[in-house]
Amino acid sequence: MRRVDFVLDRELPLPVNVNCVSFPAEAAAILTGRSWAEIVRLAAKAAAPFHQACRLPVLAGYGWRVALDRKNRHSTQVTLYFVLDGPATARHLDLLESLVSGVHPSFLPGTVERTPAHGAPVLLGVGGALHGLWFRDPRHRRDPWIRKLVLGSGRVVPELVARSAVGPGDVCAELPQVIGIPGERGEAERESDRMRIAFARHFSQRIVEADGEVRDAEVDFLRDVFPPDLLTQLGLDEAAVEAEYLAAAREVLPGQLGHHDKLGLVGILFSVCTSDGVLDAREMRVLREAGETLGLSRETVVKYLRRFW
Repeated sequence: MRRVDFVLDRELPLPVNVNCVSFPAEAAAILTGRSWAEIVRLAAKAAAPFHQACRLPVLAGYGWRVALDRKNRHSTQVTLYFVLDGPATARHLDLLESLVSGVHPSFLPGTVERTPAHGAPVLLGVGGALHGLWFRDPRHRRDPWIRKLVLGSGRVVPELVARSAVGPGDVCAELPQVIGIPGERGEAERESDRMRIAFARHFSQRIVEADGEVRDAEVDFLRDVFPPDLLTQLGLDEAAVEAEYLAAAREVLPGQLGHHDKLGLVGILFSVCTSDGVLDAREMRVLREAGETLGLSRETVVKYLRRFW
């Protein structure tokens, strides 16, 4: 295999946002018949102009999942996801959706969801330029690697490729290559996390109580979404403290959060609405109230939820 020559001596911090904008597509439509470098270039077609337009730090990557449609048919999907640091606007998200739809017709409209922990980050836009992403274990400083996704027998499998083994089909050598360093969340970000969780917990509890009956499935779901150890870690295990952060959230979050982060909270609350398998109109009224509290119009909330249902 022919070696690919490039300089790899720069490290850049990655965005720290826990949410991403994710666009699903059938795995075979994206991964079949293309080298990994060509798949990365698909992401670059959207990431480069989007970063130029919004000037926010942008990480682009691929994830994978098994999807179930309304007829209970399973399919393997890849997701092209974008992690943004900064207050992205509705105009930014409309632009991103337009760009991704032009990359490949298989990509469906995007939703805001948690950044996949098992994804394959491939590109970083920062300072007006796009960079190819590598990773290295800071404990051992071994040969840096890339992660790519391979489709075989209907399954997507992640594969680590060390620098010494990469070929021309693995890396977009026309881009500057950098080592990605996980960003650290400071106290300001932790304060924002506390307000988001206090807000989401309050409206989640109102949703499960809206129909007059709290079911075991709803209680279990809330425990999974808001695990007790996370609440303790953030200092929200006392009701009085959580109430203070809820009051602050009502005042601060509408102006602090970007449009995509607001939609991320709406997505969590919609999951609570459907956690017992029944979508109740009273629960949806609480959800719409939460969206309006964040400064989202009712039309925006309804338009976003149509992507889930």
